[in-house]
Amino acid sequence: MLHQIKTSELELGMFVSSLEGSWLENPFWRSRFLVKNAEQLDILIASNVTRVTIDDSKGKGLPKPLEKTRSSQGQTSSVRLQAPVPMPSQTARPPVEQNEFSPLSPRERANEVRKASRLINSSRTAVMNLFEDARLGNAVKSRKMAPLVDRISKSVSINPAIILNMARLKTKDEYTYLHSVSVCALMINFARKLRLPEAQIHDIGMAGLLHDVGKTSIPDTILLKPGKLDEAEWTMVRNHPQRGHDILSASEGISDIALEVCLRHHEKMDGTGYPGNIAADNLSLITRMSSICDVYDAITSQRSYNTPLSASQALAKMQTWSGHFDKLIFRDFVESLGILPTGTLVRMNQNELAIVIGESPSDYAAPIVRPFHSLDMDRAIISTDIDTALSKSRKVLSVKDPEEFGFSDWPSFSADLLARRPVA
Repeated sequence: MLHQIKTSELELGMFVSSLEGSWLENPFWRSRFLVKNAEQLDILIASNVTRVTIDDSKGKGLPKPLEKTRSSQGQTSSVRLQAPVPMPSQTARPPVEQNEFSPLSPRERANEVRKASRLINSSRTAVMNLFEDARLGNAVKSRKMAPLVDRISKSVSINPAIILNMARLKTKDEYTYLHSVSVCALMINFARKLRLPEAQIHDIGMAGLLHDVGKTSIPDTILLKPGKLDEAEWTMVRNHPQRGHDILSASEGISDIALEVCLRHHEKMDGTGYPGNIAADNLSLITRMSSICDVYDAITSQRSYNTPLSASQALAKMQTWSGHFDKLIFRDFVESLGILPTGTLVRMNQNELAIVIGESPSDYAAPIVRPFHSLDMDRAIISTDIDTALSKSRKVLSVKDPEEFGFSDWPSFSADLLARRPVA
C-alpha cells in the first residue's frame, strides 16, 4: 500500500516511493529509496521536501496511532498496487530499489567533476589502445582494463550524473571509444538500480566496456560514413557482434557476462534484432539491460550520420519503440538516470500542470517545462517555458498520471502541447 505522509512523520525502515515536495532539491538525487539510517532521515527532514509517499510493501508501514487517526478522519491516501507481471527471463529479477547518494557540497562536486574529466581522458586512451590491439589480432587483456572499470564504478557510486553527463560530450571522432566508456558507466548504474549482486557489478561494467570490440573489424570509412550504408556495408556492421564474440572467446579471463553482452546487445524483444534474431524468452536480464544502454548512448551522442537527441527526447523516443526493449526494466532505466522524458506530465509548486519539453543545458537532470493548466483556477493557461535549473521560484513537485486529470488521449494532447510556439 502507498501512504502519503509529511516528511516529519518519516521513520527509519520506511521505503520512500515518491517525493511530493521540491523534487529538484531532493538531497539524495534519487526519489525512491529505503531510509536506512538516522543521517538520511535528518537530511531529508531538514530539506525542502515537504511530503513523501511511502510503500509499506517494501518497508515499514504507518505507525498504528497515525494509521488509526487517518482512517477515522478519512484522510488516508493509500493506493493498492498491482503485483508486477513476472519477467520472462533466464535471470531472476530482484526487487527494485533506488540507490542512495550522499549530497555533495559545491566544493565536493567540483572535485568530482575534475576527477571525472581526468577519468574520461584516461579511458579514451585505454580503450583506443585496447581496440588497436584487437585490430592487430592480439588478445584482449581484460585484466589490464580492470582498474579502469573499478574507477568508473567508484565515480558512478559517488554521483552517476557527473560522469554520465561528461561522457555524453564526446565528438563524432571519439564516439567509437567513449561509447564503450559510457555504456560501461550506464550498465554499472543500471545494475545498482536493479540491486543486482555487487559481486557481478565489475563483470557487468567490463561487459559494457568490451561490448563493441567487434567494430575493430569494420573500416573507418564505414563507421564514419555520413550517408546511408549499402547492403554489403550493412552486412559488415551486422557481423560485428559475432566478430567481437570471436575476439573475446580467444582471449583469457573474459567473463560469460561479457561474452553474452558482446554477442547479444543488438537483439530485440520481438526477435527482429541481430545477429541471432532471438526473441524475449531467450534474452537474459543482462542482455536486455545492454540493449537499452547501448541505444540510449548512441542516440544521445554526436555521430557522423546523425544529430544527437537530448536525454529527455531520447527516452521519450525509446518509449515508443514497440518490440525493441523490455518495458518493465526500461522504466527502471529511466529512474536510474533521474531524467524526465519529453512529454511527461508534471505538477508544479504553484499548483499548475506542465509538460516536460526537454532538459536544462546546465543540468540534464533538471527539466525544462511548459505550464499549460492552472489547478487553482481549473482552466488552461499560457505561460513561458521554464528552465527549472535556473528558476528560483518554479519547481517540479511530482510526476503525474495523465488519466488522473482526465487526459484519456494524452499522446495526442501532449503532441499538441509540444508543437505550441513558446511564449516570449
